[in-house]
Amino acid sequence: MGRRTSGHNGGFRPAAMMLAWVFLTAGCGKPTLPGKQFRGQRASVPGLAATDTPLPAKPFQEWGPSNAKVKVLAFFPIDEPHKKVMDLVKEMADKHPGKVYARYVDYRTPEGAQLFQQSNTTVACITINGQSSADLPSQYGPRTVDFVKEIGRYWTADDLRAAVAQEVRKQYGS
Repeated sequence: MGRRTSGHNGGFRPAAMMLAWVFLTAGCGKPTLPGKQFRGQRASVPGLAATDTPLPAKPFQEWGPSNAKVKVLAFFPIDEPHKKVMDLVKEMADKHPGKVYARYVDYRTPEGAQLFQQSNTTVACITINGQSSADLPSQYGPRTVDFVKEIGRYWTADDLRAAVAQEVRKQYGS
């Protein structure tokens, strides 16, 4: 017996696999666009780690005047493990009264996920006037600090303080 070289059944298996893939990836009809989740449902944001802590009552916290020239925006969960970052963001508005507007957004909430996607960032981060990195002076010359992911590994509290102070001087003079 030889191998079959022609016929109509040869394309059945790839077509069935493609159809199965479509059904598996299509979901169950729940809305998945940011801001379209059911109330209390966690938003899934690509590139961000999910946490199992409860969602906050408010999707964000804010401090300082919204018309300040320096805007610090942080995208992290509002929970106990990230309290240090939230306190640090609040400190930026307290340290520069009237000059810094600080907003801390929980990206797991539907509203927070929508703000996160509008910011064009892809990881949990802090931005200063829309930039998630800053060039800071050091004893060896300028160095670039990226305010992404967790504090301590990629950046420090002193790095953020220096970057915000630098931006305040740039926007308001010394």
